[in-house]
Amino acid sequence: MREISLGRFSGLSNLRIEVRYAVRSLRRRPGFTLVAVLTLALGIGATTAMFSVLDSVLIRPLPFPDADRLILGRPTFSGRVGSWVAFPDYMDYRDQSKTLQSLAAIGGGSGLVTITGEGDPEQARIAFSTKNLFTTLDVAPHVGRFSILDELPESGDGEVVISHSYWQKRFGSSEDVLGKSLRVDGSAFTVVGVLPAGFQFLYDVDLWVPPWAGASEPINRRYHNWILVGRMRPGVSLKESQAELDVISAQLERAFPDSNREKGLHIDGLQSAMVEGYSQSLLILAGAIVLVLLIASGNVANLLLARGSIRGSEMAIRTALGATRFHLTRQLLVECLILALAAGCVGIVIAVWLQELILGFVAIDYVGIGEIGLSPAMLGIALVVSLVTVLIFGVFPSHAAARANPAEVLKKGGRWASSGANIRFRSGLVIIQVALSVILLAGAGLLLRSFANLRGVDPGFRVDDLLTATVSLPDDSYLEDIPRIQFFENLEERIAALPGVESVGLISRLPILQVAGNVAIWDPENPPDSIGDSLNADRRIVMPGLFSTMEIPLLEGRVFEAGDVAESQRVIILNRTAAEGLFPERSALGRRVEVDLEFLEWEEPAIFEVVGVVEDYALTSLGGSPREAMFFPYAQQTHSTMRLAVGTAIDPSRLIRPIQECIWELDRTIVLSNPQTMAQIVSDSIAGTRSVTTVLGLFAAAAMALAALGLHGVLALYVAQRVHEIGIRVALGAGRRQVLRLVLTRGMTLVGAGVVIGVVVAIGATRLVEGMLFQIATNDPASFAAAACFFVGVALTACSIPAWNALRVNPMEALRVE
Repeated sequence: MREISLGRFSGLSNLRIEVRYAVRSLRRRPGFTLVAVLTLALGIGATTAMFSVLDSVLIRPLPFPDADRLILGRPTFSGRVGSWVAFPDYMDYRDQSKTLQSLAAIGGGSGLVTITGEGDPEQARIAFSTKNLFTTLDVAPHVGRFSILDELPESGDGEVVISHSYWQKRFGSSEDVLGKSLRVDGSAFTVVGVLPAGFQFLYDVDLWVPPWAGASEPINRRYHNWILVGRMRPGVSLKESQAELDVISAQLERAFPDSNREKGLHIDGLQSAMVEGYSQSLLILAGAIVLVLLIASGNVANLLLARGSIRGSEMAIRTALGATRFHLTRQLLVECLILALAAGCVGIVIAVWLQELILGFVAIDYVGIGEIGLSPAMLGIALVVSLVTVLIFGVFPSHAAARANPAEVLKKGGRWASSGANIRFRSGLVIIQVALSVILLAGAGLLLRSFANLRGVDPGFRVDDLLTATVSLPDDSYLEDIPRIQFFENLEERIAALPGVESVGLISRLPILQVAGNVAIWDPENPPDSIGDSLNADRRIVMPGLFSTMEIPLLEGRVFEAGDVAESQRVIILNRTAAEGLFPERSALGRRVEVDLEFLEWEEPAIFEVVGVVEDYALTSLGGSPREAMFFPYAQQTHSTMRLAVGTAIDPSRLIRPIQECIWELDRTIVLSNPQTMAQIVSDSIAGTRSVTTVLGLFAAAAMALAALGLHGVLALYVAQRVHEIGIRVALGAGRRQVLRLVLTRGMTLVGAGVVIGVVVAIGATRLVEGMLFQIATNDPASFAAAACFFVGVALTACSIPAWNALRVNPMEALRVE
């Protein structure tokens, strides 16, 4: 037993000695150590950050009990999956389904409302939800209870559940909040509960209220404006629940053929449905980061091999003095482990920073996930990646150095590492690095050109020097049309009189920022068999100055005038796509159209005369196809919420306060909300594409730099090992051009092989980004040629320093070394 203990003590003592020796050895070569640690840390940090985000967003369950039973319901129209469900359809699915434990509806988005009462009016974000939403998610209130009101009461007066942050801001975290009254856009609400801290679902919301009839959009089977969230009963599969809902859909189609023909309800797991919008971007970036890690690992392997070349004599001497192959290999692997631990620690710091970069375009708060930060899983990923990477790429050089014949090494001196296997391995690593870099460059190039195409799209309206904002009238003071019309007309006059204002327009939904709102429209002389067969156009309510302010071209007829009032002929303006869709073979001007405006409760059909046709513009997105749109004069269809469009001759931000003062001159209870420029709206609409392009471009740049560094290292060692040969060539009369060609031919041969392989692989790999491209093909020759040429240019720069060193070889010194 004593011998075993002594053996263990001796083993531990030897390990400590080897650790101290490894640390001293790494400190003697700070340049090598710093480059190796930073290179590997970059790859480890990027990989750790990316897979932490993937784990949180795509793999880790949502922060709700039994989240695997939660589903998202979306309508289907002739097999095409939509987003929003009609409220009466929701109630039928909820009441008839046996496989769903509960089914809730959410509507209203994250709209802004004005809170009045004590102090100055303020803005709050509101969403409508049925009373069972929070029980469906299995969320308990922090204070109080959830609403118990039935859906669709006659008015908005009722109960409200507030977020934890709004409770802290508005009520100072007071426990007496229950029973307090909030006046929301003129309607009185009683606070009945406070949500737990950190709760967020779908929208960043301050107030959750039950839906009531006419709260935002009409309640009937033809208007789809609700998101469905459900929970399946225990033991029920998604397939079984879908089969039952298909049966209910068929029954609704038979019962309501006009509104439910070829309409169904499609369900998916809640988590998969909520992340599908950006899962492709995440997976693309994950693949890019893996490539960066491989390139970084190849560089570390090249560094270790180069260091092994330099230490060949040292290993030979130690072998000659009695060191076994096992001891030498263990010593080198101990150094690798120390490098791995150092790189892992630095990599964690890089990972934390890169998380913020990645999350800059992935809104994980959409699914109720907070900050990721450091976690045991993240630390474990960093440690495992560090150890595996360095051990894999440290085994070969360690084994090669330990198994070398000491006599041969001492005889060859510094040229021991020039063995064929060693050179082929290092050259192969460089070729792989170049190929991987070209793949990343090609993908980044395609996205960059796609983004440039998207940025170059003409939206069809004025973007520069255009201020936008929202003005919402409280319902209690502006229930009738006349007060609404008077308020907005007076506001328009006051804003137009402000210094720096060129023109003013008002519209119910701004382009790109407020989408949807489509309504059926048809030619009454050729009515469709059912409303489901009619054309659907986005409904917009405007005041006369809107088209000139936003510089939307008028193609035919006229714009709205002051005489277009409630008592006059009902008029409408169509965009080009709607006009051509309704009247493909003749002008729409002067024609009559009928619109499905059931919620206006008109006693006679909604017949309108087309008085104008305007050019198409980007209604929902820059890259989308033209959509049908129709415009109505505000005096004939009033609306409580309107959006300002103010053309300016000065910095738009300087007009925010003056416009607010104009509003307060008319009504102190109304707040100007969400002021921003149209340029900001357009820029934000392509922020996701811009972020993915930027991040992938950064990774491609990092990969290219690492590959260039690896190429430089291989050529530098190539020149160092051929100093004697170069000296002889120069002594025999070789000129500078021949020496330069010797080095550059070697480098560019490796680069050429890598570029060819990279381009071939990239042709298939870039198909992964096809869904993110705009007006460009995945096999675009110009992008591939640009990626190849760009890397060749970088490679020539990387080869220049070793080539210059080769030109400086003194033949006398080179021969004397031998």
